[in-house]
Amino acid sequence: MSDNSSLEQDAERAKNADQQAPKQTFKERIFHNFREFVAMFLYLWLLFALFSLHKQLIQGHGISVWHQSFAILNALIFGKVILIGQALDVGKALDRRALIWAVLGKSLVFAILLLAFHIGEEVIRAWLESEPQSTAFVDFGGTRSGLLTVTAIFFVALIPFFAFQEAARILGKSVLWNLFFHSGAKRFHLIEN
Repeated sequence: MSDNSSLEQDAERAKNADQQAPKQTFKERIFHNFREFVAMFLYLWLLFALFSLHKQLIQGHGISVWHQSFAILNALIFGKVILIGQALDVGKALDRRALIWAVLGKSLVFAILLLAFHIGEEVIRAWLESEPQSTAFVDFGGTRSGLLTVTAIFFVALIPFFAFQEAARILGKSVLWNLFFHSGAKRFHLIEN
């Protein structure tokens, strides 16, 4: 059996499972969305906490509880931005493409979206603190190359997130969950059923 026909059968099986699945109740949808948000929040929080830690250590300031708390706030805000973007079907047209293009495309689109919100957040912060608007670009080194570098970092950091999400969409969330969180024979038994 060729790899393509096997992939087509898997995709057809996941599609049929989605069509046969009963409609979720309001409570189930809320729980599902909350679980997705928590996973997204944890991923983004780890990312922002590491960025913040790196920035503080490079600048010689040491570890700051304030900056780590700000990483939590950013993860909450950006997690919600991603959920809203997904609810508005941002990047939905990429679902028809090969998986690699869907993952890379969504990573780029959401990296740009997150960067736009980050800039907006910094502009508002500068305005509230009566600072010049140019201070909003300090995180980027105040240069176009700094801006492109931060965009590239967001883009690369979002690739594993969207790869996991797209694989779950195609294979089914329970299949992917079983692959990652069950061991040995139990994992393969759950996948076959």
